[in-house]
Order: sequence, then structure tokens, then C-alpha cells
Amino acid sequence: MKLAHILVAVAVGIATITSWATGTSAEAATAQSVSNLAAKGHSIIRSVYRVVCPSGFGTGFFHKSGKILTAYHVVQNCPNPMAQGFDGHVISLVVQAADEGLDIALLSPMMPVDAPALPIENDDHLEVGTQVATWGFPAGYPGEIPLLSVGYLSGQIVFQNQQGSNVDQWVVNAAFNSGNSGGPLIDIDTGAVIGIVDSKLAPISPQAASAIAALEANPSGLIYSGMGPDGKPINASEAQVVAIVLDELRKQTQLVIGMAIRAQDIRSFLMAQKIDP
Repeated sequence: MKLAHILVAVAVGIATITSWATGTSAEAATAQSVSNLAAKGHSIIRSVYRVVCPSGFGTGFFHKSGKILTAYHVVQNCPNPMAQGFDGHVISLVVQAADEGLDIALLSPMMPVDAPALPIENDDHLEVGTQVATWGFPAGYPGEIPLLSVGYLSGQIVFQNQQGSNVDQWVVNAAFNSGNSGGPLIDIDTGAVIGIVDSKLAPISPQAASAIAALEANPSGLIYSGMGPDGKPINASEAQVVAIVLDELRKQTQLVIGMAIRAQDIRSFLMAQKIDP
């Protein structure tokens, strides 16, 4: 056999072994992540609550302070929120503190809570590609046990909130839906909370948004009677009914991209309330 042929054969053999080893390593890492997820999941579901208000619901999770953390918009204009645990028990809550700009709220249970606390991550040097998970209650899901959604950190985004401040959030490649807001975003490897689920990407063009706004503002035509999210009767014109349906359909849009409040902002919020994160 010529030397050139020998070198080619050796190179092919090395490449084959490397490919096999790399594949085996990746499969092992995936298997380890699945194992970590399964082990932590049994405990995490006991810490995650459905947060219920007359106008809708979201998700929250238990913190070592004895409080429940959620997104502020879940409990906005909600004087008497409730929390429902995985076993069906219901707890009355009081909004103790909130930061509208960061979209974080701290809820005080009116009775002791028997649940494991989820730790807040202290290391802010997380890498894009970190595998993450959240448990929560997406809209339309009536069950008592929170559902799992798994994804990856995809990047970060800076936007200006309604208060005029710049806010930095995680961009997550995962299926977030209405109702997941306020849930814990968890690093699968460590089990620590690295964020709070805040929103999902559901883009709409200015033209479409303007058209829906025009429909919402049109009170003329036949009037239909119905029931609002809070259970109270409402009256709506034909145009307003169409706007309601279009808005509901838009909420079902799923690009599998969402945003989450970062752990450093959660810690800052808690320290502002003189609470050890």
C-alpha cells in the first residue's frame, strides 16, 4: 500500500472515531440534561402556582422569603389575587410590592405555604445556548399541575418600557404562551431561577394594529351580549366582536420565541424590598 493511501486511511479512521466520540458525548450530555430535568421537575411543580385574577390568570413561584414572585402585568388592577397549587389548594394573596417598569410583583400569601423555595441564580455570566425550562399554566389549559416547556437562551434584547427606562431581557427559544407569564425560567443544569417568563413574540404590523383599534372603537351596528374575562356581562357591537376574535387569534400565534426578566433584575427588586434574594 502506498504511503499516501495509508495516510488517507488513517485520516478517515481518525475522523470516524472523532465523529463517533463527539456524537456519543452530545448524546450523553442530552441524556444528562433529561435526567436533571426529570429529577428537578418533581420538586419544582410543588413550587409553581397558578395566579388567578378576575380578568385572567398567570403563573407564579415560591421564594424563600415565603412570598410568591410573578410578573406585574399578571396582577395589575387585581385587588384580590388567588394562587392555586398543584394539588388544588387555593391561597388568598396580597400584592406586597411591584415594579411596573421591570414587570415584577411580590405576593404575600394569607396563610403559610408548604412548598420548596426556588433559588434565584447569583451568576449573571450565562451563555447563549444554555438549556432552560419553565413550568406554568398556558391559556386554555385547565389542569392543576403546571406544564413543562423547554428551550434555550437565544440572546438578549434591550427595549424602552412605558416609563421611559431601558430594560434588558433574555430572549428564549421556547414555547411561551399567555398564562405562562410570571413563571420561573430555570437553568436545567443548576435548577436555579435565571429569569421570570414575561412575554412571547407575536408581531403585528402597524396597519393591522390600526385596523383592530378602529374596530374596537366602533360602537355602531348590531349589539351582542356576552361575558367578559371577569365573568361580568358585556355588550359589544359587531365590529367590536370581530376585534375581540382577531385579538384572541393573535394571542394564539406561536413563533416559539419569548422574553424573560433577568435574574439580576429579580435580585435588585427583592433587595429594594429589603428581602434577601
